[in-house]
Amino acid sequence: MPEFNQQLYKTSLDVLLSANVPKDVAEVASRVVASDDAKLPNLGRTPVDQEFIDKAIQHYWAGQGDANS
Repeated sequence: MPEFNQQLYKTSLDVLLSANVPKDVAEVASRVVASDDAKLPNLGRTPVDQEFIDKAIQHYWAGQGDANS
């Protein structure tokens, strides 16, 4: 089991929330990223973990498009 990287969690959460990613999605995605294990396939992420990462990315990029309008 990888160590939880608290600083990475906080940084990820701050960035996602500032990009208007919904809080529940941002929290889960940040928890997933902070628990990634580079020694495991797919960083040790489950399919559900990856779904939250994908949702966070979609919201993040949608927010970036709004910022450029």
